[in-house]
Amino acid sequence: MSVSHLYESFSGRAASPKQQAEFAEDALEEAKLAAFEAGYQAGWDDAVKAQGSADNKLTEEFLQNMQDLSFTYQEAFSKVSAGMKPMMSEIVTKLLPEVAARSLGAQITEQLHQLLQDQSDALVEIAVAPAKCAIVEGLLNDQAAIPFVVVAEPALSDGQVYLRAGQSEREINLDAVLEGISNGFEAFFHTLEQENKHG
Repeated sequence: MSVSHLYESFSGRAASPKQQAEFAEDALEEAKLAAFEAGYQAGWDDAVKAQGSADNKLTEEFLQNMQDLSFTYQEAFSKVSAGMKPMMSEIVTKLLPEVAARSLGAQITEQLHQLLQDQSDALVEIAVAPAKCAIVEGLLNDQAAIPFVVVAEPALSDGQVYLRAGQSEREINLDAVLEGISNGFEAFFHTLEQENKHG
């Protein structure tokens, strides 16, 4: 005798309405769960994508702002520097030579005192351009304690002075100082113009 009658047969027999309702309910729950998972995953992916997009946008905006600031700074610096060029040119060509000429007496006096510390008993010879002889003598009139003689040397420019005492000699060359300052300003503005041309 067979035992097959003891087991439920699934072949060819239709499911009962109760079983069909359970299957439909299970399938519906699985479909809902799958839809929820798909929706959740899509939302997550969208959020990650939006965050990445927002980060990229913020980074791009930050970089653009930094470039704008850099450009604005460079532009402002260039304009201010270009505006200062005429004033600096006037300072270098007119004001500094006048200030240097006025300070010549003080510089000669300072160099004389230093020279006389080494050569206290020697007569100091002050060699200047012929046009400056009277001016230098006038500047040093109050230095009666210092034995000096002013000598005209045609080879010297107005800003050059040589102080000689015994074997020692000192040079004051205001022309070279002014030329160095002038060359420095010219180089600065030339470099600035080149940077502006080439960005």
